[in-house]
Amino acid sequence: MLVVVKLGGSAITDKAKAFSFRRESAEIFAEKIKALREMGVSILIVHGGGSFGHPVALRYRLHEGGNQPEKLLGFAETRYRMTELSQLLVRSLLDHGIPAVAVQTSAITVAMDEALHYMDLEPIERFLKMGLVPLLCGDVVPDIKRGMSVLSGDAISAHLACRLRASALIFVMGAGGIYTKPPSTPGAVLVRELRSESGVILGDARGIDITGGVAKKLHYAFEAARCGTRVTIGGVSHLVEMALGLDAPYTTVVPG
Repeated sequence: MLVVVKLGGSAITDKAKAFSFRRESAEIFAEKIKALREMGVSILIVHGGGSFGHPVALRYRLHEGGNQPEKLLGFAETRYRMTELSQLLVRSLLDHGIPAVAVQTSAITVAMDEALHYMDLEPIERFLKMGLVPLLCGDVVPDIKRGMSVLSGDAISAHLACRLRASALIFVMGAGGIYTKPPSTPGAVLVRELRSESGVILGDARGIDITGGVAKKLHYAFEAARCGTRVTIGGVSHLVEMALGLDAPYTTVVPG
């Protein structure tokens, strides 16, 4: 049983404060991953940029593409910050006895006109067969047409879930699921089954997000659900229940 976990940047960083790592949240996440592995579940993790990648990518306007010297510097600095966040997360996982291995997304991925065009899956598949936990991230990647593109962790996780025929794809969000209104709004109700990409009131993400926010996340969630993967969206506290399909307060994405 393979489960792909997309760990949102808002779950492990404060997106309103640059380069802030939520260590306590990462520890809770590691505990849940450890519990799943003890049940014999194979795990592949993709994390978002949060307050590490997004501010730098926005400062250099990397989402606009280009190959100018300043853009190349921004590419390298964004890579540095994403590596920094990946290593902080890997450290938390290692401290819980989880053999997590960071895989540089931009080294195995090529985009075309902002869409994922090619990803070399062989290293990931070999790591999984060895019993390791591959960890990728949303990243700035080479783009055949635009020079470079910012590729979201949501796009990467949906692609991996479909290509690797994962049993489940879990989107872990700080908000804990999809609501009828922004979660902090009075009267907001958790949507237990989401059957359409429209009809849900989505609040703006707190902090910086140049990859489309929740609306784009739902696009990729439905994409994965349509290829046969069970897709859920919820908080880190219910990660085990989501992976095993047990009842708990989270959102299940049902392909239309």
